[in-house]
Amino acid sequence: MEAHNSNLKDLLLAETGPEFIVATEGAIEHAMKTIENGSKEYSTLNELGLSHLLADCLNLMGWRATAETNNNGHVDVVVACAFGRHWKYLGECKLHKGYQYHVDGCEQLLGYCTGREPRAFCMDFINATDAFKKMMKLRADMDKKRPLKQKAAGADHRILGGFVTSHAHVSGAVVEILHLGCSVPKP
Repeated sequence: MEAHNSNLKDLLLAETGPEFIVATEGAIEHAMKTIENGSKEYSTLNELGLSHLLADCLNLMGWRATAETNNNGHVDVVVACAFGRHWKYLGECKLHKGYQYHVDGCEQLLGYCTGREPRAFCMDFINATDAFKKMMKLRADMDKKRPLKQKAAGADHRILGGFVTSHAHVSGAVVEILHLGCSVPKP
């Protein structure tokens, strides 16, 4: 299992919410790479299709992921622990249309959160060739404008091009958002 699906091993061994998040983010990164490797075929999908594709990839790796699940609204992707724990990781998927569209997606995502989720993710599917550059600009804009009660500048994440921001949630909790860019350039 270590060689074939190390993220699943991490999920099976997870004893805490943070360990679940680390394992799930590893699986999300693997799913992103799978989608990017097939980007010529997937670049024609809309947001709903890409959300379903991401959930399907996660399911094939052993996660329990659903698309368009009702959790204070229709969340694009909900990843839940299928092994007796009650951890959830919520995600919003957007076709990249710039800063405001991404922030609007993050606002939706925070509205789906109850405050008990320490982290959620917002993934932009970028149909241009300069995905990393677009993510760097998005981060710079967010750090400058600090939308949605963003508490501090974004922090690097181990997933290439990804970054994490912290936001004051209406519940009084702080919810982190992992911002990701998945490159699906049109041929």
